[in-house]
Amino acid sequence: MKKTMLFFAALLLSFNVSAASLDLAGGVGNTGTVGLASGSTVTAATSSLSKGATVFDSFTLTSDTATSAILSLTFNPLAPTTSVSIFDGTDIIGLSVLKIGSLGILEYTWLLDAATEYVVNIFIGSALTGSNYDLRIATSEVPLPAALWLFAPALIGFLGFRRKANKLAAA
Repeated sequence: MKKTMLFFAALLLSFNVSAASLDLAGGVGNTGTVGLASGSTVTAATSSLSKGATVFDSFTLTSDTATSAILSLTFNPLAPTTSVSIFDGTDIIGLSVLKIGSLGILEYTWLLDAATEYVVNIFIGSALTGSNYDLRIATSEVPLPAALWLFAPALIGFLGFRRKANKLAAA
């Protein structure tokens, strides 16, 4: 019984939710450059743009495991002709940029499939003086379901009842 209990205790403690690893690569002609290229968080940004500049930046994102990810973008100041989209190989998802004062804020959560290339496109048609953007993509931790922690003690209890029944039957 001790071995069984130790086995299940070790099994419970061995469940570990590790964050997926993301890889971010920028397109060749990008204005923005990649800051953090791999890890559970990846980033890219532009420096100050000149007035009227046109930006069409493309970033390729991949993940080693299926995970949930959060895309955060900040535009400072937000040019009226700014747009953002994500292409997953079959569909293009157009994302809305929320204007708050002179800033543009975007936050989008989606599920990444393992080994799928996602292309994040950022377009600024006519930049305002000093325009820039900050891109951040991070995996979100998936918590273990509460049912797992409730199921394991119940299973151990049933094993104890089984052992007790076997002892009574042998006597």
